[in-house]
Amino acid sequence: MNGISNSQRALWMVLITSLAAPFFASVVHVAMTLASPWLDFAVPPRGNRAIGEVAMAAFAWGAIPSTIAALGLIPYVLQNGTYGWLQAAIAGVVAFIAAALIVPFGAGTAMPFLAFMSGLLALGMRAMLIEGRILLE
Repeated sequence: MNGISNSQRALWMVLITSLAAPFFASVVHVAMTLASPWLDFAVPPRGNRAIGEVAMAAFAWGAIPSTIAALGLIPYVLQNGTYGWLQAAIAGVVAFIAAALIVPFGAGTAMPFLAFMSGLLALGMRAMLIEGRILLE
């Protein structure tokens, strides 16, 4: 191993996930907003807001579910030094739903699709953390 304790892995996992996941979520949200003629069902209406404002709002809101997911995964990292793909996906979906209950937004019927996208984003974050040698394989 590379001399990193599981508590250090947990700390870095929370810090990186809390910052990187909202960034990737805002990039995906902006891409979906730009493709809104085809994805009207999944993107809340933009109105008169500039695309940068949309990105910043998505980043700020995305910090809530990413932090909730990271905090929920701490016990696995402390015990094993990693977590599985299924735990990552579940944490992403559950954290998205919890954040949507805490700070609601007008997504309507797109909530299941957005929760699924959140689970995929959590899988991507897990892969990034493993590739960066923060988490064990």
